[in-house]
Amino acid sequence: MRTISKVIWLLVIPYLLTGCFGMGSKGEESDEPHYYVIDVDRGSVASQFDKNRVLRIKPVRVTSQYRSKTLMFRVGEAEYQPQGQHQFFSEPQEMFTEQLRRWLQKSGLFSQVITDEEAPADMVLETAITALYGDQREQFSPQAVLEMQFFLMAVDKGHTTPLFQTGLRIDIDIEQTTPVNTVKGWSQGLEELLSTVEDDFRAYFSKRSP
Repeated sequence: MRTISKVIWLLVIPYLLTGCFGMGSKGEESDEPHYYVIDVDRGSVASQFDKNRVLRIKPVRVTSQYRSKTLMFRVGEAEYQPQGQHQFFSEPQEMFTEQLRRWLQKSGLFSQVITDEEAPADMVLETAITALYGDQREQFSPQAVLEMQFFLMAVDKGHTTPLFQTGLRIDIDIEQTTPVNTVKGWSQGLEELLSTVEDDFRAYFSKRSP
């Protein structure tokens, strides 16, 4: 199951993440560190781009308990367990900021998508990750959970004005809560989430067009 503020359904993920180091064939731990990436691709680039809308993306803020490179599993109502040798290849803030920038640059909604704080921009996007864990609680089915908040603001002479905001949560069913399955779930979830927020932005801009 996947939830994005609106309820949408996805099938259980029956396969492991390819192209990364993971657990052994039977899911056993090893003493070697394992590194993962969340990498999504919008695919085709938009055929048309807005000509006068530069977006600056601020670094994605990550809630403190998910800020570490180490993967986190939820094992109780208020109990989380870091997954030892299983880590992201880069800091979550850096990784999600780059994924967001790449996706929105291809969308055509903006003439340019930048991260340079010194460069002029018409709009600023602030994003926060408020959930990033694998659900391993006994009373719940295994899931990869990702929740993000988006705040789009207009920039005028150094001042910002809120334009649009949304909160999106995705719960991806996986066969078993292992690091490999969980990262695969996050990647699938992020792709769906970015597609949804792109559609939301597109609808918002369409309403504002003369």
